[in-house]
Amino acid sequence: MKKYIINYQFSKLGLLFGILLFASCQKSFLDLKPYNASVLSDAIKSEADLNAAVNGLYASLRATDFYGRTFAVKGDLMADHAFLSSQNSGRYTGFNLYNMVVTDGYASNIWFNAYQAIKNANLIINSGLAITNDNISQLFSEAYAIRGMVYFDLCRNYALPYAKDPNGPGVPIVLSFNQNAKPARSSIKDVYAQAISDLNKAYSLAKFNQGTTMTFQSTGQSRTVNSSFCSKYAISGLLAKVYQHMGDWANAKNAALDVVNNGGFSLVPSTGLVNYWKGTTPRTDRVETMFEVTSDANNSVSDGTLANLYVPKPIGSYGDILATQDFYNSHSLTDVRRQLYNPSTRSGQLGIAYYITKYPIDPINYDDVKIVRYAEVLLILSEAYYNLNDPINALKYLNMVAMQRDPVFSGYTSTGPQILEDILTERGKELAWEGYRFWDFYRLQRSFVKPQAQDASNAIIQSITVTPTTLNIIFPIPKDEILVNPNITQNNGY
Repeated sequence: MKKYIINYQFSKLGLLFGILLFASCQKSFLDLKPYNASVLSDAIKSEADLNAAVNGLYASLRATDFYGRTFAVKGDLMADHAFLSSQNSGRYTGFNLYNMVVTDGYASNIWFNAYQAIKNANLIINSGLAITNDNISQLFSEAYAIRGMVYFDLCRNYALPYAKDPNGPGVPIVLSFNQNAKPARSSIKDVYAQAISDLNKAYSLAKFNQGTTMTFQSTGQSRTVNSSFCSKYAISGLLAKVYQHMGDWANAKNAALDVVNNGGFSLVPSTGLVNYWKGTTPRTDRVETMFEVTSDANNSVSDGTLANLYVPKPIGSYGDILATQDFYNSHSLTDVRRQLYNPSTRSGQLGIAYYITKYPIDPINYDDVKIVRYAEVLLILSEAYYNLNDPINALKYLNMVAMQRDPVFSGYTSTGPQILEDILTERGKELAWEGYRFWDFYRLQRSFVKPQAQDASNAIIQSITVTPTTLNIIFPIPKDEILVNPNITQNNGY
């Protein structure tokens, strides 16, 4: 039996070196000697130590069954615009069929990877290193931001929507090391509060915006604050997303406006969108990408990437997940996002295979997975204004995205509830294959029809109606965690 209790332990060596290697070598840490508080306090003693530990924290996000791929896959394959090809590699079939069980490997791996990242963040946050300069403040900011982001994503994967019951069971909150702890699940409300607290703390400590340079006093080395790092206004973007899921539209608006008014970010022009998605170099120009999980030849999950799952097989990938014909056709001929698909044929698959080519394979750099984009922030702002009864501004920010992607489009002119439907339609197109569509249904507690297979005429011949009470809209708590932690409860139905 593999032990998944959330207080996995590192030795001092594991902190400074193991977390740097974690994404490429997920070794069991159960045989490593636990450290005590005095050893932990010695682990991060300088600005250079802190920088190494924060780099390791980012590396832990890259795992395939985490931000590296599975989060994004769940957000689209479990929604209404995609299905698993009948000819596939056997990956993510539970997502497509909605038949996950308590031993589901993806649910277990995500739980493990998430609490590894939280533990790494805790080691940094609790290191005791004094904040004596802006560099140290920024690095602590990033640790708080990552911890807040992971708690948010943990809660929405393993707990019901905030709007359904804020007092329902969330996930355990673990903020410090205790090898004997067996924490119970905190409430959904408390987990969201922790995420917001961490993100606000991160914002208060942040000293650098994207495109600036940090020079470390102890080594003389520099660090360009690019899109690989969670800079000041990316934190505001994360806050806007958390508030959106809570239905706290006033705070969602304020966080998104902070990005718009102060961040200096801009949208990719329509003529540059395809090449934008081909790009593999972290950005410093504040064009579109605010924060992403990056990979390169030396730091990657090899073929465990989004591109290898989506693009056509002749390139050497799986090509398992296909868009529906209806979704492809919902893009006008002048919408540049239509160019991110390749209608073709696939051996063993009936009908046209609408391949998703948003993530072209780069065998050297692999995928960079977008976590916060400027377009998303604008669409959150549009939805916030709609819910605050300001349709003029709702349409303003909605059309800012829509008209940029389709230069011929004259803009949405809807009124009343149709504005929200147009926002959701635009989110579906703009954020497709980045893992958002399912979460829109989830947070709004909407039912939808999930396609599962098509026939030779591209008609959907197998599907399931997903409702807010469908079992698999949230993951099971991993069975191994339940076995070793008597204080943790399973989700209803599993």
